[in-house]
Amino acid sequence: MTETVVHTLLDSARRTPDRLAFRVIERTEEEFALSCADVARLLGETAAGLSAEGLDEGDRIILVLPTSRDFLAVYLGCLHAGVVPIVTAEPTGGSSERYTENLRRLADHAGARRIIAPADLAPALPIPVTTPDDLRGAAPRLDAPRARLEALAHLQATSGSTGVPKLAMVRHGNIVANVRAIAEAIRARPDDSLVSWLPLFHDMGLIGISYALQARIPMVLADPVNFLRNPMSWLRWISRYGGTLSPAPSSAFHICARVARRRPQSDLDLSSWRVALCGAEPVHESTMREFQDTFGPFGLPETTLLPVYGLAESTLAVTISDVDRPYAVDRVDAEAVAAKGHAEPRPADDPRSVAMMCVGPELPGHRLRIVDEDGEPVPERAIGEIEVAGPSVIDGYLPGPEQETNDAFRTPDGYLRTGDLGYRLDGEVYVTGRRKDIVIIAGRNYVPDQLERFVEAVTESPRTPAVVAVGVPDPSLPTEQLHLLLDERLAEEGDRGAVTDRVTRALAEAFGIVGVSFHWIARSKLPRTTSGKIQRHLCRKMIEEQLTAPSGYV
Repeated sequence: MTETVVHTLLDSARRTPDRLAFRVIERTEEEFALSCADVARLLGETAAGLSAEGLDEGDRIILVLPTSRDFLAVYLGCLHAGVVPIVTAEPTGGSSERYTENLRRLADHAGARRIIAPADLAPALPIPVTTPDDLRGAAPRLDAPRARLEALAHLQATSGSTGVPKLAMVRHGNIVANVRAIAEAIRARPDDSLVSWLPLFHDMGLIGISYALQARIPMVLADPVNFLRNPMSWLRWISRYGGTLSPAPSSAFHICARVARRRPQSDLDLSSWRVALCGAEPVHESTMREFQDTFGPFGLPETTLLPVYGLAESTLAVTISDVDRPYAVDRVDAEAVAAKGHAEPRPADDPRSVAMMCVGPELPGHRLRIVDEDGEPVPERAIGEIEVAGPSVIDGYLPGPEQETNDAFRTPDGYLRTGDLGYRLDGEVYVTGRRKDIVIIAGRNYVPDQLERFVEAVTESPRTPAVVAVGVPDPSLPTEQLHLLLDERLAEEGDRGAVTDRVTRALAEAFGIVGVSFHWIARSKLPRTTSGKIQRHLCRKMIEEQLTAPSGYV
């Protein structure tokens, strides 16, 4: 019988109590080694504390904690007790009133009875707060876990990159299915070790905990603040502890390569790192190449970097690139993509070509298809909507106000409508963008990410993302106009006219796009999700409401 991740943890605590389960690197940079027995004890204490606080199976709580021993104790204790956590980001330096209001709305939507948070946050939060210390002291409860495969494990907020975040209902069975399929796809080894600094309110960070427990391997679990203070600390943890698995978004690879160029590194050994899943945001060929060129001399294998595709509605991963070969790129005709919805191959040196990253085949035990607007499968290289089916796919979203029903979530034959666009080639998937983000100009469909990468190349941008492309209805024509929001660091004020002239000519030549509007904007003013993704719908709203001065954003 298949059991939950909690059952696997307790079995490990019985069989190998002294084996290292987690090395937690907290915000203070202090490190704490936790054995399987330690984690089981923390879990048992928290489960008893939740019961003492009147929280029972099926109750929902919001978890606002940094990456820490407390987080592990509370999250895993909730899973054991059948209490359903919603992990959310801590407040940042922005408006405290806005954070509190967003948390209140989240609590109302989720029906949360309690917030688990540090004591210093309690006065500002909208519903009763329990601290991790309040959950300690009771005798550990080590009775049979209330976790069941069919029961809710947690509610995962979607990214909200194209609209209001929703709460995905992730069940224990979804988690087990996804981490097992990931293990098969990456050819898991018993001597693997996982290194992660990813935020735990993001599925890529949170599911990593379950992967390590299910695979019975040690995990270095670091607070993301440590990465933000010193991005190279990530690679030093891999080097120091011999990490073999370590995922991250594309931007993290870009940042590390930039830092290493400014501050040459030494004493790094990345030869143990065999799987670097790269996802959560569009993956750029230039980023992968730059990272490999920078860290190859430190032993980074050419097969380590693996672009992937995933989404919260499928627990985490949907596709993973082949672990036995370097990442693959398909150069295609930009004009054919826009005009025909077809990825026609082009030579690498053709200025009209764009690079599409291969994200691999679907996970073992899962199904994926590309369909047209009528739901009919399309041939190879034809761009359509990605639909996914399998045991990792969730039932739907927690019902809430102003939300479409879950009837639109799946097709009649059980496939998840992802809203993502892509195509197949030789059995592997290439993701081209989001359906809701498509810019339609004179009847042609342009994928914003392709336009953004193209403009970054034209401007020779040293950073990414530096460009945001959105389509706004043109009141004088039955079409949209392309608006480009440019990071003001791309050029000094006196040079910006020359930059926009160069981009205008390049877009006209490569895509046939004319009448482009440019807006120079400070990076800090771009609306983003809590996980850092650009919210294009809000960028579009900014332009539609004419919040800019005539000279552009300042």
